[in-house]
Amino acid sequence: MATQPHPSASAELTLVPLDDIGPERILFHYDPASDMRAVIVIDTTRFGLTAGGVRMAADLTLTEMVRLARAMTYKFAMLELPCGGAKAGIWLDPSDPRRAQIMRAFIDVLRPLAASRTYMAGADMGTSAADFAALRPDGGASPGLGEQEFEGMSLEEQLTGYGVVVAARAAAEILGWPLMGARVALEGFGKVGAGAAKFLAREGARLVAVSTVRATLHRPEGLDVARLLALRRAHGDAAIEHYDGSELLPREALFTVPAEVLIPGARPDAMDIATADALTARLVVPAANIPYATGVPQRLHARGVVPLPDFVTNAGGVLTGLVELQGGTAADAFAMVQERIAQNVRLILDVARRGGCSSYDAAVGVARRRLGQRCTEPDAPAGDLLR
Repeated sequence: MATQPHPSASAELTLVPLDDIGPERILFHYDPASDMRAVIVIDTTRFGLTAGGVRMAADLTLTEMVRLARAMTYKFAMLELPCGGAKAGIWLDPSDPRRAQIMRAFIDVLRPLAASRTYMAGADMGTSAADFAALRPDGGASPGLGEQEFEGMSLEEQLTGYGVVVAARAAAEILGWPLMGARVALEGFGKVGAGAAKFLAREGARLVAVSTVRATLHRPEGLDVARLLALRRAHGDAAIEHYDGSELLPREALFTVPAEVLIPGARPDAMDIATADALTARLVVPAANIPYATGVPQRLHARGVVPLPDFVTNAGGVLTGLVELQGGTAADAFAMVQERIAQNVRLILDVARRGGCSSYDAAVGVARRRLGQRCTEPDAPAGDLLR
């Protein structure tokens, strides 16, 4: 019977980077009955409450979870919310037939943490809001705000994607060109990607490429987003293979198709130095967490590309949770996402301009100042822990 952390995590324990913020706690959990193996990383407890999503994947690493927890700390700091960052991971393929049993075991782990407000969990890659319904005060008797349907899709599927589009529009305006008519390449066509595609279409942007784990769909004159969304409902990740009349390219070709905006929306480190050097886009607006490998924001900045930080652009889910706690509506959530994300994009681009640094490093500096920490100079590797 296993009594140790997951082997990959155990080997990484000595490599966990520590700094003046954290991470303060790394909690491993193992349930012999279900073979549930999980970790919860709590970056900082300075506010008492911590929060962050639960990621489910067979190939998680402890380093990834530590970086994700720090990204949550910075995300809350940018939104000026008194909450520390945290992240949880379950080592499991979401398609595994044991999923329901393992998820129940993990919910049992979360109950005392939620009751004490030590760690509040939410959805992330491989999980959904419905997975955590039992932790709500009503036990999941009624759907949470994120589970409510809006225009044929759950709010959970849309508001993070909407925030990404809000960030892209705000940045494009500052950079002096319109999002309307701009060519966009979108990595990932899951919940967030579908939401981003929907609102890009409403902005009049031209979605020219979409990738999944299988391939990249490319149509220089622009893809029909309504058609793509219908195909996603019917075929899931295989949707792009059913879109006739367009070119299918290798998955990695997404980063080199001609476009003004790139939206990375898959796993960590999707963008490495080689990708940064080959990129044609002028603006990177992440939908995924920690998409940049070490040095990538700085390399992009040196090439004249604006690398917006993920912990600013994909904050729509956090803001939706805040609106729900305040008893607000879907309209309130859309309004808050629009206001807060656009405001922070304008702020960090101004700080970056004045400091002569990348927008990513500017945002790390702002977040650390808001945490009350000593701020690293804008051109120093302040964000290395995040990569």
